[in-house]
Amino acid sequence: MPTLFDMLTQAQNGNGMQALAQQYGLSLQQTQAAVAALLPAFSQGLQRNTADPYGLGAFMTAMASGQHAKYFEDATRAFSPQGVDEGNGILGHLF
Repeated sequence: MPTLFDMLTQAQNGNGMQALAQQYGLSLQQTQAAVAALLPAFSQGLQRNTADPYGLGAFMTAMASGQHAKYFEDATRAFSPQGVDEGNGILGHLF
């Protein structure tokens, strides 16, 4: 099973990290280091959220709606105002 880091590096056919780097004016190495540093917090939030059956259900419903796949596939959509809004909603489920 791929790690979260592996999934992120494979996003957009391997171009996801570069898109993230460009969005924030970072080098690819800086972006990879930042993502690696933040992933433990995401993992803990996911574990905490899914430990509660209601939290797991709400998170899975949000993710299974299929509305978020477009952001994984196209980073330009993820950085749009709507994409940022929806991303913040997902982060709200985790934190």
